[in-house]
Order: sequence, then C-alpha cells, then structure tokens
Amino acid sequence: MDWEQVTIIAQIATGVATLAVAIFLASQLRIQHKDSERDFAFAFENRQQDAILSVYGDESTRKLYWKAATDWDSLTDEEMNSFRFIYQQFYLASWTNWRLRRDGDSLERYRVQWGQLLEYSGLLRFYEVYGRDLLRREPSLQDFAEEIYQGLVSEHSP
Repeated sequence: MDWEQVTIIAQIATGVATLAVAIFLASQLRIQHKDSERDFAFAFENRQQDAILSVYGDESTRKLYWKAATDWDSLTDEEMNSFRFIYQQFYLASWTNWRLRRDGDSLERYRVQWGQLLEYSGLLRFYEVYGRDLLRREPSLQDFAEEIYQGLVSEHSP
C-alpha cells in the first residue's frame, strides 16, 4: 500500500469520526434543549404562582383586586393605577406563554386562564379599557381572548 492509499483511508476514517462526533453532539443539544425548556417552564410557573400569591397573600392587594373585580367604577385614580400595573402582569404572562406555544396546539389551558382573567364584571371592564390594547401586539391571542370575552358577555346579558 502506498502513501496515497494510506492518506485516503486516513481521510475517510477522519470523516467517519467527525460524523460520529457531530451526531453525538446533535443528540446532546436536543437533550439540553428539552432540559432548558423544562427548566424555563418550571421557572415561569413559579413566577406566575409568586405573582398570584403576592396578590392574595397581601391583604391590601387582595382587597384592591376584589374591589376592581366586583366594583370597578368605585376605584380611585390611585387604585386604578395600582390595579392596572398588577393585572397587566397576568396578561403579559399569558402573552409569553402564547408566544412560546408552551402547550403546543392545545387551547384548554388558555380557555381556563382567560375564563379566570375575565371572570368578574370589573375584569371584563379591565379588558375593555386596557386589555385589548395590551394584546394588540399579538393578534392571534387578542382574537382568542376576544372570543372568550364575547362568550362571557353574552352569558351575563339578559
């Protein structure tokens, strides 16, 4: 065997080894991607739970939420500003989940979530005054939320 044949065999072996390493690294990247998605989802769920607990865990915030949810027209400007800041965080969290397609094509979680976000008359009012504008940056989510809104409004209409 001459040097040219040895060189060709060495290049083929190097190519096969490189391909094997590339396949191994690609599989590791897939595993790492799934792990990072799971970690992100877990962290995001914790963040949402913390936000909910911050509303319900603090008496004054809980009372502000209830007042806004059930007696919207009685809010002072200061209360309205505070409630707006608090409640838009729930909208933004939903928007993030929607953009990331966290649940794939399943809309069940979103139906439940938006049913709760629009559960009371004051929350419907928040959607009318602020929510549509918050969601306009994500038209598909805005259409979805509008569908839930229209269904709830028709349920409450005589």
